[in-house]
Amino acid sequence: MRYFKNSVFLLLCFLFVGVMPLYASSADDVLQKSKAWFKTGTSWSLDFDVKVYPAGSPDVSQQKGSLLVGEKNKFRLSVSGITFISDGVSLWQWNIEQRQVLIKSIEDLSSALHPSELLFKYLNCRAISVREEQWKKKKVYVLTLDPAKYGDQFKAMEVWLSAKDYSPIRLFTVDHIDNASQYEISNLKIVKKTTLADFTFKSSKEIDEVDMR
Repeated sequence: MRYFKNSVFLLLCFLFVGVMPLYASSADDVLQKSKAWFKTGTSWSLDFDVKVYPAGSPDVSQQKGSLLVGEKNKFRLSVSGITFISDGVSLWQWNIEQRQVLIKSIEDLSSALHPSELLFKYLNCRAISVREEQWKKKKVYVLTLDPAKYGDQFKAMEVWLSAKDYSPIRLFTVDHIDNASQYEISNLKIVKKTTLADFTFKSSKEIDEVDMR
C-alpha cells in the first residue's frame, strides 16, 4: 500500500511539473504570435472605446476615439474633441471646438496619451496564463499579463486577442490605486501606405496657432 501511495504521489508530481511549463509556454506562444502580427505592418488604423471605472465610485467615464499610427512617433489621435498629430518631431494639439492648435515638441506629450501606451502596452509585458473565451460570438484568447515592467503604474493587466490573427480587441488594466480601464478596439487594420500629410497639421486662417516649442 505504501508503495502504491508513493507511486501515485510521484506520478502527480511528474504531471504537475510537466504540465505547468506547457501552460506557460502556450501563453507566451500566443503573445509572440500577437507580436508577429504587428510585425507584418508598419502603420495601423483603429477605433477605440475606453471606459474608466474609478476605485470606490459607481461613476463610469467613457470616451471614444480613433488612431492612425505610423513609424518613428508618427500618429494622429482623435479623442474627446481634441486631435493630436505628430510627424515624429512636432506635436499639434488641435482643439476643434475652440479653433485653436497648440504646437509643441513631441517630447512634451504625456506618456499616458502616447499611442504605444494607450493600446499596445501589453506587448511589453510577460504572459502569465491564457484561456479561451467567446467575445461577441467569436473565439478569443485572453492573456493575463505581468505588468511589472511598468513599475507601480499597474497592478493587473489582461488582453483579449482574436483567435483568427492574434490582433488585440480588448485591453483591461488596473492601476496601483485600483482604478480600472477597459479599451475596446474595433476596425483595426494594417495601413499599407501613408503620406506625410497624414501626420501633419494643415494650417488654416480660421484656426489660431500657438507655437509653444
